[in-house]
Amino acid sequence: MDALGLALLIIGFAAIFAAGGIVFGRWAIRRHVAAFHNEVLISLFAAAGIVYAILLGFLVVVVWEAYDDSHRNVAEEAATLVSLYSLTYGMEANHGAEMRGHIREYTNAVIHDEWPKLGEASDGSAKARRAIGDIDRQFAKMDAATEAADAHVDTEFLRTKSAIVSDRNQRLLEASDTIPWIMWLGAIGGGVIVMTMSFFIYMERAWPHVLMTSLMGALVGLLLYIMVVLSTPFAGPLAIGPEHFRAALQVMDDDDKGN
Repeated sequence: MDALGLALLIIGFAAIFAAGGIVFGRWAIRRHVAAFHNEVLISLFAAAGIVYAILLGFLVVVVWEAYDDSHRNVAEEAATLVSLYSLTYGMEANHGAEMRGHIREYTNAVIHDEWPKLGEASDGSAKARRAIGDIDRQFAKMDAATEAADAHVDTEFLRTKSAIVSDRNQRLLEASDTIPWIMWLGAIGGGVIVMTMSFFIYMERAWPHVLMTSLMGALVGLLLYIMVVLSTPFAGPLAIGPEHFRAALQVMDDDDKGN
């Protein structure tokens, strides 16, 4: 389902639920409305609304921060790959050329093989893992008796490669992670409770009552839609794509050309 369809489904359902509840509520309580009926109910409704607004706002911020962290981690992994690629020019020519080939293999495996599987397989792509292993094996072949300058390059290479492995593991964990059910219970259940409380408030004219409650339901649905979209950073309408890795390949091409 595309972004517009999902938005219409969630927001529309919340608005229709609120409007339908008002129609039913007015029919059910119109003969039971007494003095100070609204004064009591509105104070309770306002208190519940404030508590739910704080809760829902907190949940949306938490989900957004998790999404933003995932995006930042992907950018960092791709940028670190470029740094790793550049370090190979400080190695012996043959080893450096082979190492650059393995780094390209890893980058292409992430783009074409691992990315479509994000969220499905927590261990990622076998091709990407094999490319990481090839980098380690190629490094082990290098002559241990290196000059001081080469030793510094090797140390920096290992540090940078370890950062890439760490970023990749974090990306795989973020792709397979889900929002705990208790958070969804608070977000959805709280919205149902607050909207249901509004059904028992009575206004003399029906259409303003239905309209305003429908807008409140639409607002709740909109925030829930934001949570749903951002809760899966590597799937759905706002899925993070491999564009950073494609950009990294472009920078690698430029490095090979001496630009």
